[in-house]
Amino acid sequence: MRRNALLYDALYRPAQEPAHSTNRRDLEEAARLLRIAIENELTERQRVCLTLYYIEGHTMQEVADLLGTTRGNVSKRVKKAVERLRRALRYSAPGLKFSR
Repeated sequence: MRRNALLYDALYRPAQEPAHSTNRRDLEEAARLLRIAIENELTERQRVCLTLYYIEGHTMQEVADLLGTTRGNVSKRVKKAVERLRRALRYSAPGLKFSR
């Protein structure tokens, strides 16, 4: 079960030609910027935690069990990763709105 389609697209789908819809173009641009931020701003551990938690839909405890670490450590990695991505996207796309 995927929790976040935009994050999934940024991690796993190649860049595509922009669609005709402005809203669609904005989403594709956000996905492109997110893909760049994920590749350049996150550590491998952060990417793995994000993938397992947001994309594959595991709980924090399940991710911790899979990685052989604590739930608190996974939570910290996910939180730091999200903060780093927000910061990177604010810099490269200042008009982009973030939900909490």
